[in-house]
Amino acid sequence: MWKKLLTAAVLLVIAFAIFVYWNVRSIELETLSDDLHVLRGVGSNVTVLNTSAGAVVVDSMTTHLQGRLIRAKVKELTGQETVLLINTHYHLDHTHGNPSFAPGTRVVATERTLSHLQALDAGFWEGDDAKLLPNETFSDSLKLDIGGKTIHLLHPGRGHTDGDLVVIFATEKAVAMGDLFFNEHYPNIDLEAGGSVQEWSATLDRVLQESFEIVIPGHGATTDRLGINGFQRFLGQLAKIGRSAAADKTTLEEVLKTDQLTADKGYSPLRFAGISLGLNQEFVLRRAWEEATGNFERKN
Repeated sequence: MWKKLLTAAVLLVIAFAIFVYWNVRSIELETLSDDLHVLRGVGSNVTVLNTSAGAVVVDSMTTHLQGRLIRAKVKELTGQETVLLINTHYHLDHTHGNPSFAPGTRVVATERTLSHLQALDAGFWEGDDAKLLPNETFSDSLKLDIGGKTIHLLHPGRGHTDGDLVVIFATEKAVAMGDLFFNEHYPNIDLEAGGSVQEWSATLDRVLQESFEIVIPGHGATTDRLGINGFQRFLGQLAKIGRSAAADKTTLEEVLKTDQLTADKGYSPLRFAGISLGLNQEFVLRRAWEEATGNFERKN
């Protein structure tokens, strides 16, 4: 009896591993223009820009395998190697594919993102993997002219973390938002790395001052400026709930029962290969309460 149960358990684990493996290998392509593409798979969205000097890639998903698949897909799409890799922030689903790119590749991020990678994710960035840490950083903004394309990297303020950047592709009139924008998904709010519900909407106002039409979120479908506006309404309600809780000394249990969060209609939790990541309405309400009442601890 026990032998049969053990065999069944082993087969279940093997089947699950195969399921995850094939899901991780799956990458879908969305072409926005002759030179601008979005790759989607398990993890974050990846943006690819073709230039006459080589390819520019924004984010690298979660695993070495995904990094290799992205690099190969970029070569297939553009006929060129990646000359610039940009990390919008430090989370593993946007950075852990980095080591699969060629050593010596130019990797750009904000100063705070590099600090978070070294302080909060140091266990991953060891040995050869460390060669693909960001090797060029900035604090506020950086404009790059590469192969006939102008790219504007902007750190607009706190939100998801305190180090997120967005990438504005001037010719294509598009912006890659990273996780400053989750399109119809509940966002991760990394208070421990400087994230802020209270400041997030103002950060998006700064982005909206820029010129673009196409909006590529860190998670979810490509949209436009109205998509950002909708996400701002959600963040505004969430911030108000947090402020009211702090002012009225409302308990977390009471906040979790609120009916004041309505702008999340149609939102769904993110899943990784079918597994829930716990990013749901309860999570964002908890984070709003924790920030407003000071019930969290900065880690870096």
